[in-house]
Amino acid sequence: MNNLNAFFCFGFLIVFVLVSSVSAIKCYSCIGCNDPFDESNAGTDTCAGSCVKTKTDGHVIRACSPSSLGDECDSKDGIDACSCTDDLCNSASGMSFPLVVLCLSLFTMFLWMK
Repeated sequence: MNNLNAFFCFGFLIVFVLVSSVSAIKCYSCIGCNDPFDESNAGTDTCAGSCVKTKTDGHVIRACSPSSLGDECDSKDGIDACSCTDDLCNSASGMSFPLVVLCLSLFTMFLWMK
């Protein structure tokens, strides 16, 4: 019976990940909306990709990308760029911890404890 429960939980997790990756997300959209971020000066867009935030010489751009770039940050030649895949996740000065990683961690811990 434990294998059936583990199989059911794993199947639910797979469906959750697939549905969340296909769904549209909301992203903040603004130019010159520097940190600390004031959301009252920004609009929102809905997209099927990722939310992005770029920072160059203290100037910040928050936008929506049509392609899914995942949850990661990169820095090159004085340009900091982050992408994320949760609703309104491009608001903070740092990017949020991905929910999928948290779910996978909890699921793994659950299986390990059994």
